[in-house]
Amino acid sequence: MKNFIILLLFVAQSSIAQEVLTLENAVSLALEKNFDVKIAALQQKAAETQVFKGNAGMLPRVDLNTNAGTAFNEVKQKLANGSETNRFGTNLTPSANVAFTWTLYDGKRMYAIYDRLKNQNQLSQIQTRIAMENTMAGVMAAYYEIMRQKQTVRFLETIIKYYEERLSITQQRWEFGKGSKLDYLQSKTDLGTQTSLLIQAKTDMRNAKVALNNLLARDPNLNFDVQEVLELTFDPSQEELRSRARTANKNLQALRKSTDITIIQQREAESFRLPRVTLNSSLGYSLSKTNAGLFLYNQNYGLNTGIGLTWNIFNGQIVRRQIQTAKINTEIAKTQEQDWIVQMENDLMRAYNQYQTDKEILKLEEEYNQVADENMKISLEKFKLGGSTILEINEAQRSLNTSLNRLTNARFNIKISELQLLRLSGELVK
Repeated sequence: MKNFIILLLFVAQSSIAQEVLTLENAVSLALEKNFDVKIAALQQKAAETQVFKGNAGMLPRVDLNTNAGTAFNEVKQKLANGSETNRFGTNLTPSANVAFTWTLYDGKRMYAIYDRLKNQNQLSQIQTRIAMENTMAGVMAAYYEIMRQKQTVRFLETIIKYYEERLSITQQRWEFGKGSKLDYLQSKTDLGTQTSLLIQAKTDMRNAKVALNNLLARDPNLNFDVQEVLELTFDPSQEELRSRARTANKNLQALRKSTDITIIQQREAESFRLPRVTLNSSLGYSLSKTNAGLFLYNQNYGLNTGIGLTWNIFNGQIVRRQIQTAKINTEIAKTQEQDWIVQMENDLMRAYNQYQTDKEILKLEEEYNQVADENMKISLEKFKLGGSTILEINEAQRSLNTSLNRLTNARFNIKISELQLLRLSGELVK
């Protein structure tokens, strides 16, 4: 019977066990299910379908044209030989032809269009990676926020144990007449304050999980636990960061690709200054049947072939203005690129400095926390033995509380700083 009860308890505990969501799994789920990433992937797919030579005008065009018509006419004819025709006539005129058109030369505009389509596809790929990067950054920040709230709950639970022990001591002293009721009431009030903070921290942790579930496109009520990721995996030098950012930063890559596209559009505009040569051919059939008129039956088969040349001499300076506009757009794109590089390097250096500062702060907070914890334990023992006042134990508790709170925030800040460096340097999404 005892073994059966133990088995039931084990099964019950297993059934309510929370899912442990690792950071890697969270990122993987987000990239698979996040709607922004899905939309970007579909837009990339749409851009890929546009990259083919026919869309640039490089391939010939073949059209089948058909027509069938009839007419009802009253015909009155008088010829020079004296014969006359006066009747109501019908006319049937079916026709069909296959037309072939191929642009042989258009100032290399078709090649510029093909290059633009390829570059727009590459830009779409970069934009997809930007969407993935934004999603990953959001998921990682949300994951770290859950870690922070989890640590906050844990340190408050640790603090509360000390407050409960202090309340027990002051209650016993008051009941046995060895202490004041004021100390007991103060201890009870302080315990209530910490308990209230713990309740709020648990609520904040649940809300942080809801936020992460939203990014993962999951049920907001789905409960789970997280693994604490405290180790630092990214620690390059300033020069390494600048070098990586100039080649791998996704937003900078997008700006450079946009600049390439404006240069290609300039080539497209300049192509209108040159002639356009086309090869034209058609294979046709026509038939005309009538019961009145000079010709009662007329049938034709034919193959026509020729080369056409079109060269615009003047169109109100439209081409000239289009070229000027394309050049201005290119200069704008290059200026935006240079501005982004300056801003990126400034952001990168600020993030690097903050990262180094956060590492120093974390090291100090870990040392201070050890001191505060040891001070708390010694003060509690002294208080038990009557060797310290409630003011001293209260100060020790306050110091430990502050130290644990700062340590929790320091651990969170260092991970956010690391995330910012990874993102700016383009290392978040390869």
